[in-house]
Amino acid sequence: MKTDLTDRLGIAHPVVAAGMARVAQAPLAAAVSEAGGMGTLGGVSFLPDALRAEIQQIKKTTDRPFAVNLLVPPTLTDTSAGIWEPVTELWNGLTPEERGKLVGIEALLTPGAVQGQVEVVLDEAPAVVVLTFDSPTWFIDECHNRNIAVMSLVGSVSRAIDAEKAGVDFVVAQGTEGGGHTGHVGTMALIPAVVDAVTVPVLAAGGIVDGRGLAAARCLGAAGVWMGTRFIASDEAYGHRAYKQRVLDAGSRDTILSRSYTGKPLRTLRNAWTTEWETRSEDIKSFPAQYAVAGTRVETGYQDGDTAQGMMPAGQAVQLLHDIQPAGDIVREIVEQADRILAGFGH
Repeated sequence: MKTDLTDRLGIAHPVVAAGMARVAQAPLAAAVSEAGGMGTLGGVSFLPDALRAEIQQIKKTTDRPFAVNLLVPPTLTDTSAGIWEPVTELWNGLTPEERGKLVGIEALLTPGAVQGQVEVVLDEAPAVVVLTFDSPTWFIDECHNRNIAVMSLVGSVSRAIDAEKAGVDFVVAQGTEGGGHTGHVGTMALIPAVVDAVTVPVLAAGGIVDGRGLAAARCLGAAGVWMGTRFIASDEAYGHRAYKQRVLDAGSRDTILSRSYTGKPLRTLRNAWTTEWETRSEDIKSFPAQYAVAGTRVETGYQDGDTAQGMMPAGQAVQLLHDIQPAGDIVREIVEQADRILAGFGH
């Protein structure tokens, strides 16, 4: 299946694994790339030195193209005291044990860490950088100067247009069905609208977990898919077995859009923590300060399998997942199924 995505990036299959914070570490990113798709490292989870080590580990495992996902909005790259004082106050209010457990979000709560991530990525020069929340022209230009392609993850047509104006090479349009931080427009409505609105290739995301989703995305005009939830249920994904099993056992109504962990709408599996905060929306801090409010619950789902309180991002397509497999097998099965479907329709 050849598309603008495979041709421009030199990959075999138009399947990109999402750069899920914590879940998408070096083993998962390398496995997806090695299978002919493109793996994405959730770079947001690492302090600069650790991020460099993780990227170098991918390079040792595979020589195929891979991506790194970053968050670079002004609220994280600006190190002025006025912006960071509330975050620092909350962070310092945690015990040393709590701060030690929050390794996966320390970079988002540390002034200057995101700028350090930027410098590492520019130096290591992966094939692609994926941007979430914001697509600053200065960073896109720096990437292009190093022959790094740039994707921008968006949830609306207006954001897609803004991203193209900023100079990105690809737009990833994610419908509200998707897990993690997401918007409010459904995938079937969003993808064709974005395809019509921009001239750069579009990847479809949100509720896509198998070859049927890939085939549908192609019919909607997308050049490929960006998939997260399916790869949570993979051998290489970082995360406690209980979290992965919860993903397999869940139905679509078990997911909820909640700001209770990060301050931004996050599709996650419903539990006691999200239920408690449904009536406390006025108490939710802005991103990223709410991370410090949620405290270790941001990590206990991944590290300890805490399904009652821990954050467990997942999309509405969980009901289509039934087993945990090697990531390479997932890529191959998706592509084979999509090829059969599209061949049957004469595409």
